[in-house]
Amino acid sequence: LHKAIRRQRQMCIRDSNNRNDKKQMENVMLQLEHVKKSYDKKEVLTDVTYTFEEGKVYSLLGGAGAGRTTLLECICGDLSIDDGTIVTKEKEDIFLASKQSILPMYISGNEFIHYLCELQKQAREPEYYLERVGLDEKIRSRMICEYTFEEKKRIQLAAYLVQKPYVIMFDEPFDYCSDEYIDMFLRVLNEEAEGHIVIVTTGIFAMAKRIAKDVLVLSNGEINEVTYEMIDIPEIKKAIFDILGELEE
Repeated sequence: LHKAIRRQRQMCIRDSNNRNDKKQMENVMLQLEHVKKSYDKKEVLTDVTYTFEEGKVYSLLGGAGAGRTTLLECICGDLSIDDGTIVTKEKEDIFLASKQSILPMYISGNEFIHYLCELQKQAREPEYYLERVGLDEKIRSRMICEYTFEEKKRIQLAAYLVQKPYVIMFDEPFDYCSDEYIDMFLRVLNEEAEGHIVIVTTGIFAMAKRIAKDVLVLSNGEINEVTYEMIDIPEIKKAIFDILGELEE
């Protein structure tokens, strides 16, 4: 994949990259340089180098075992890295929404969001956040332990809207979710992206394109950026499907 991307980039987007270099450097807010991570001598992240810009939603695509979760856990500090650097704005929060929602189970959704609003000294009423994620009055009043899988995802998203972390990362948030939920989730993320960095992982090619026009592919322990202009080039697309083990559409 890396070789295919390099060939296409040299032919198609060199001029565009040069024009945007200065602008991109001004917007650099999360920078990974030669990040490495191994488990029991098995290299998972071999040389991850990438710069994330503020105000964008990023789609991070990779096959099973590619290291997507490991990378997110390294960025948020849950895992130490073996080598390299991870740099972002000082005194800014980084949050990771894991595959399994970690929520208080024995309070209502209303109580949970009210508590977070008071904690964060939010000017907006809690109802604003609950409405934005599509939780109606009946659902809000129930204890979170009674929520469906998708309702828990919605209350988790509301919690992040209240807390407004600078870097927010969602690890495969769309598994077993409806199209209506996915549409709502992506709409809200894009509306809230200004002033933040949002990273969303997936193992499905079609979903990666749905999340963002440009796709970051994690393969062989490295990140390769596949731009909107490149993603449907047969050579590139075939390389991605080979990585994912998917049959071509």
